[in-house]
Amino acid sequence: MKILGYSERGIINSLIFSIGEDKQLMREFIKLINIPEIEESEKIITDYTILLEQSFSRFGDSDLVIILEYEDPKDKKVLFIEGKVKTSQSKKWHLERQFEKFEREEKYTGSSSNLFFQLHLKKILFDNCALKDFNNGIEEPRYKENRKIGRNEVVLQAVKFVINCKKAFYIGLIPASEEDIENFGRKTDFDIHFLSWEKVHDFCVKEEKLKKVIEIFKYNEGQIF
Repeated sequence: MKILGYSERGIINSLIFSIGEDKQLMREFIKLINIPEIEESEKIITDYTILLEQSFSRFGDSDLVIILEYEDPKDKKVLFIEGKVKTSQSKKWHLERQFEKFEREEKYTGSSSNLFFQLHLKKILFDNCALKDFNNGIEEPRYKENRKIGRNEVVLQAVKFVINCKKAFYIGLIPASEEDIENFGRKTDFDIHFLSWEKVHDFCVKEEKLKKVIEIFKYNEGQIF
């Protein structure tokens, strides 16, 4: 039997299910992102909670959420990961162009799928989680829109996972080269980390357990990176 997934969600799902409950392999995947505060810490990660394609209602969906559990529960951290791909119709995906669109003051068609705006919404969500009450909504400062979490029980469960995290990190999983990422000098008002699909692909090539993920990369050839 052959199971093939489409685009970024297909690869992310294949990657996470192939990693399965292998905590060491998950740790190696997270190391690819290279977040100094995590990698240089002496605190030990003991477990992970993974949310795939999780809705956060008016704060947008998240392709992948990884919650890092530590020996001390107070050290818990969350990674919000948004995946973007180069579609087969376009020659290149531009990180710089995504940022320029994000910087526009006026709302535009497709703004909700902008990498920076999606991560911006997760930042607003996380910063207001401590309130534990979204009934009145939170104003999104860029477009002055009132955003609520709603009453969906599954979404509320996901918010509960995030509430007790000490810190959040925001990651773009993108079809840019390592050189383009290194040369990108624009800054948002919050830290964003980037991970290239190429780096993930090379990681999967090296890991015997992730061979099925390579099949998904091949199936989507021409529209990932």
